[in-house]
Amino acid sequence: MKFATAMAPLTPLAAAGTGPIRQRAVGFVRTDISGTDAERHALEIRRYAWRNNYRLLYTVRPPIDHADPVGYALGLAAGLDAATIVVFDLSHVDNRPELVCDDFDLVTVCPPQTWARTAAAGW
Repeated sequence: MKFATAMAPLTPLAAAGTGPIRQRAVGFVRTDISGTDAERHALEIRRYAWRNNYRLLYTVRPPIDHADPVGYALGLAAGLDAATIVVFDLSHVDNRPELVCDDFDLVTVCPPQTWARTAAAGW
């Protein structure tokens, strides 16, 4: 068991006691979908990423009046070299996981489900 000291604080990796963090991820919350639950959805995304050993780089909240909020999030995720997009539910990607899966894995918190990217398979 590893103990935290002033010289060696616990990191998420050490605190979880698991192997290396697997993938870089970006959370995606649409305020127009989540409404007043947007903050709770962002928190649930962070918790899910933590429990599943994703390295959550950032949680994207596109402007509410943006013409293409999914494209906005995908552009940011590509710029951060993320491998996975984490959303609360499929409504945040207009119930169309294929919008994301050309370049990223997609993970939903509720229900917990994963869609693998198709570009990695050479499709």
